[in-house]
Amino acid sequence: MAGIQYAGEYILKEATLVTASGVVLDLKGTIISFDIYENIFSTSLSGSFIFVDENNIITNGPIVGQEYLYLKVGTPDLDEYDIDFTKIPFTTYKINSRQDASGGNAQIVQVSFTSPEIIRNSRVRVSKSYTETIDKIVTDILRDEKYIKTNKSLFIEPTSGIRKVICPNLHPYNFITNLATESISSVNNNPFFMFYESTRGINFRSMESMFSEETMGDYAMGDFGKNEGKRPDVKKEFGRILSFEVDANSDMLSNINSGMLGSSIIEYNIYNKSYIKSTYNYIDDFAKFPRINYEDISSDNPIYSQSPIDDNDNTVGSFKDSRIHLHSVSSGGIFDTQHTNPVSSYNYQPNKIKDSLLHRQSKFNEIINGISIKMTINGSTNIHVGQTINITIPVAGKIHEKDLDKYYTGKYLITRLKHSFDQITKKHEIVLSASKDSFLESIPDGNNIPEEISSMTNTLNY
Repeated sequence: MAGIQYAGEYILKEATLVTASGVVLDLKGTIISFDIYENIFSTSLSGSFIFVDENNIITNGPIVGQEYLYLKVGTPDLDEYDIDFTKIPFTTYKINSRQDASGGNAQIVQVSFTSPEIIRNSRVRVSKSYTETIDKIVTDILRDEKYIKTNKSLFIEPTSGIRKVICPNLHPYNFITNLATESISSVNNNPFFMFYESTRGINFRSMESMFSEETMGDYAMGDFGKNEGKRPDVKKEFGRILSFEVDANSDMLSNINSGMLGSSIIEYNIYNKSYIKSTYNYIDDFAKFPRINYEDISSDNPIYSQSPIDDNDNTVGSFKDSRIHLHSVSSGGIFDTQHTNPVSSYNYQPNKIKDSLLHRQSKFNEIINGISIKMTINGSTNIHVGQTINITIPVAGKIHEKDLDKYYTGKYLITRLKHSFDQITKKHEIVLSASKDSFLESIPDGNNIPEEISSMTNTLNY
């Protein structure tokens, strides 16, 4: 990083606002700060910028929340990772505030922007039947000029099985989100598909594919990047955590009610008038799909003890009726009886939600309500949601500097992220949330069941 002077340095290469009346405004000299938000649970990017208006351009433009923002910002020496929205600009949609400044000689204006695709999504609907694999259906909707019509980069993971589905007059993104719940990867048969946008493009991919990628950086607490009397080591400064907090930590009651620990689904087949009950047990099914450490299975352990919680040897995952789902299908086994082709005798795959819903439900709750860390780091434009990072966390009240938290240290998935660019300090910082679905070490087994709890549990298990 020979060309970068300090961690968090950035270059604002373009910031141009084009109004609905065709007026072109160069904001590079007036913009104070701007933020860009990413979230793997959001279908689009969003953000806001603040600028100084000394020439009443808010009226003369005018700026009404119907403009296009051409934005390009980069980290020195990382030109290939520029956040570049000059070919496909953001769309403004709201003027948040206008505040007086300099005794009436200027005003501070904040404007919100988002991806143009989400604006278009809200304006159009899909009423159409599709006969194809889900990944190709998603690609078609995103590229179709009647629907989203995006030219952005797409990261679409292949799905298994040709499906025949009908979209009943839904907004395109609503339909794609529904398809994600039924998608099974053709690569490894996992059901954890996400539909989201990052600064790299639009993604329809499984969480497991994110886990499989190499980590993009190592982060730790401390001032290890500072050399006394010398210039700070910029590379090390990029790995320093500026602030840190545990954002969420395994709410047992919430995880029971959500079905993360145990759940069941009753699939009623209207074709042959039968039903099948499938169940999920967090402890027993923990290793069915790869987790955050992916190939290193020994590094993935449940975040709850596997010890019995009563005299019947029940674990936290044994109560599979904590949450129950009912789902109807029309299936002849390996084919969908609602859609057949007598000419070609081709049978389409039936809905396989019983094989995916319970695991998917548990996984998402693990990521949202499980082990989550919020931290601030020096910014770089090559960081985006969906990446994995290594986080080193020291033991509180540590005795030796090499003592690390054996449960919370490890590999994390970036789930939410805010790029903050400050034109006054010329500093780029990132506030991110990262989650993991396992501990590096297993919780020791033990038997600490109070007699009162044991007898109460036995009474309930009649």
